[in-house]
Amino acid sequence: MRASRRKRPAASPAADAERLSSYPHPYPTGWYRLSDSASLRPGGLRHIECLGRQLVLWRSEDGAPHVMHAFCPHLGANLSHGRVRGDCIECPFHRWRFSGDGRAAHVPYSKHIPQGVLTEPFPVQEVHGQLFVYHACGSGGRDGTGQPAYPVPRIPEVDAGTFVFRGAHDAGRVRMHLLEFAENSVDRAHFQPLHGQMRIPWTRLPVPGVEVEHDADWRVDRTVPWKMYFFDNAVLRILGRRVERAGAHARIAFFGPGGVVKFRFTMPGRGDIEMYQTHLPVGPLEQQVDFRWFADRRLPRLLVWYVVGNWISQWQRDIDIWENKIYQQHPRLCRDDGPVFQLRQWYRQFLPEPGLVAATPGDLRRADVE
Repeated sequence: MRASRRKRPAASPAADAERLSSYPHPYPTGWYRLSDSASLRPGGLRHIECLGRQLVLWRSEDGAPHVMHAFCPHLGANLSHGRVRGDCIECPFHRWRFSGDGRAAHVPYSKHIPQGVLTEPFPVQEVHGQLFVYHACGSGGRDGTGQPAYPVPRIPEVDAGTFVFRGAHDAGRVRMHLLEFAENSVDRAHFQPLHGQMRIPWTRLPVPGVEVEHDADWRVDRTVPWKMYFFDNAVLRILGRRVERAGAHARIAFFGPGGVVKFRFTMPGRGDIEMYQTHLPVGPLEQQVDFRWFADRRLPRLLVWYVVGNWISQWQRDIDIWENKIYQQHPRLCRDDGPVFQLRQWYRQFLPEPGLVAATPGDLRRADVE
């Protein structure tokens, strides 16, 4: 991962403290993207700090990815400083070896190997060139067998071979809480002020005389509790004239609290694009944001570049707001605001408790959250 390329003024400690104390728990239950698959070869390993945890990500020599607590349960050495041996990770300190399920497999100087799970393993899935980890805060988020409540979503057309990989973008770090991206989906009133002006794709530069009309909707999936949808029908208005054929339809699906979000862009009569937007909380108010997209192989690459670049340009418009706002626990809404309270009710299922908010990175305190 790399830091954001954007130059931002540093926030004051007082502003950071007020912002942080206002938000719910910063690491909700769900799937999170750790890296591209290609960046971790068989036998490779690395240390990752995220989700309030210290983790080691490693790939056994047979190619299987694993994630576990970074520190050896024996005497605390950092396992990411060790090496991979076959299907085990070896500690650099005493050369104990652990399998991917967190059990000790070998102690070089003893036949008395401790039994049971000694260090915490995390569920991992590899989907369309990306490595994901499942983080559960509290006791929820798992099915009756102890497995994650749902899988990382796949793209059926990629599996079938009709969609092909068309690009990826590392957007760097954004100083925001994960909840903001989910809550943004129901805040219809901000669409025209922030997203009503067409932008040059991949930039923040406005296109004179070209506006975007948004017709948005939001709903929760009726079959599974961890999924919600946001819909946006966008039509261009050029020099005041509405141009229907220049529009596009976006269907956005949240799988969990916002760690994994899938976008489906449909250009009527031309084809579809499917894009992952992922957020990894590397701190209570800091997200690593990545994009990865696939498209119908019949769609011209330039059109795909334009559609994805236009979305990212609009997404950038929200960043200055997110990085400088607080979370209003009891917002004073008017009748024409979107379903903010319904969204917050849906989001609560991913938190350890309804009343837990972060005061400092290492200190959690209770508060009454709306």
